[in-house]
Amino acid sequence: MKVKQIMYAPSATKQFIYKFNNENNTNISSSSEILDGIPFVTVDLKETPPDLIFKFAYTLGSWQKALAQKGEFFLPLEDFPFPPEEV
Repeated sequence: MKVKQIMYAPSATKQFIYKFNNENNTNISSSSEILDGIPFVTVDLKETPPDLIFKFAYTLGSWQKALAQKGEFFLPLEDFPFPPEEV
């Protein structure tokens, strides 16, 4: 299942997905784009179990809200590193 949503911090979404995948043995992926100056993220939940989808969506939403309130665009790098670059 794919979901396209406006996100305050697309880069933080990438950080969060990387950590979530490592902790929960999932294969969630995302892509982002700017449409008319608005950042959108498409999240592909693939074969993620429903209970983990709920956990993922709730936590991602909480992080996005907290970042927007602080005016930040990245999660703490020491806890949420970016995935390695694909070659």
